[in-house]
Amino acid sequence: MKIQILSIMLLFSCGQNQDTSGSIQIPASKIISTVKLSKQLSEISGLTMNHDNELFAHNDEKSIVYQLNYQNGDILKKFTVGKKPIKEDFEGITFANNLFYLVTSNGYIYEFPEGDNGEEVKYEKYKTFLVADNNVEGLCYDPDNNSLLLACKGNPGKKYKGNRAVYEFSLKDKKLKKKPRFLLPVEEIMENYKSDFFSKLGEFFLIKDDTFAPSGIEYNTKTGNFFVLSFKGRLIIEINNRGKIVNQYLLDPKKHRQPEGITFTNNNYMIISDEAADKKATLTLYNLQ
Repeated sequence: MKIQILSIMLLFSCGQNQDTSGSIQIPASKIISTVKLSKQLSEISGLTMNHDNELFAHNDEKSIVYQLNYQNGDILKKFTVGKKPIKEDFEGITFANNLFYLVTSNGYIYEFPEGDNGEEVKYEKYKTFLVADNNVEGLCYDPDNNSLLLACKGNPGKKYKGNRAVYEFSLKDKKLKKKPRFLLPVEEIMENYKSDFFSKLGEFFLIKDDTFAPSGIEYNTKTGNFFVLSFKGRLIIEINNRGKIVNQYLLDPKKHRQPEGITFTNNNYMIISDEAADKKATLTLYNLQ
């Protein structure tokens, strides 16, 4: 399978659960905007949309959730999970069944309702068997299975060396399943990345970080596929509901210094958040129509 290039042209698969790398080419003009964010979101990590097509985000240090205007980056409101902001390494957020969920890098899941501006909301906390060594970095909702998917940047588990693991947390029994839902083969992903990257672009967009390590995951309702974002390599891996890689995309590192979050609007715009990385954090909006 050949990697698809997003640095000069944006390619996006429009088929349902395709098992091939066939894609429709979308020109770079489909990048609608890149907006700068407040210093409060310098360490922006996860993104999610609620049922009203409203964007929510968080940074990775405290349990403060922000509603953002994704067209100009303005903070519309913010609320706190807990009476005081919880200090944890929060790495992902998602919305499911009228509730929000935050996940920490060591595998704790926080469940809570949406709050009004300035409100402190109550929460439930769930412990999983994942630990800091697994390094959870992404969280999304799988509506077909009523579950949360946790993408790990670190250790996939003793039996799964050479892969990146995505584990599944059932929202019915509030437990994490022992076996990964998806296993993403790092060697295969990086072979596609290296061969196409250098053959198409040479050293023009040379990227030194050459290890696939998930920093975000999101479900796309139009395709029924999942999009796994990696800060290292500026990659997006599209997988179907069986975990088969159907497309790989390469982001332009000039536009994405440190991509950490990914989500989709209800009209299929893709939004990617980048941490500040010594400048200002950003939201980049792509038109995938």
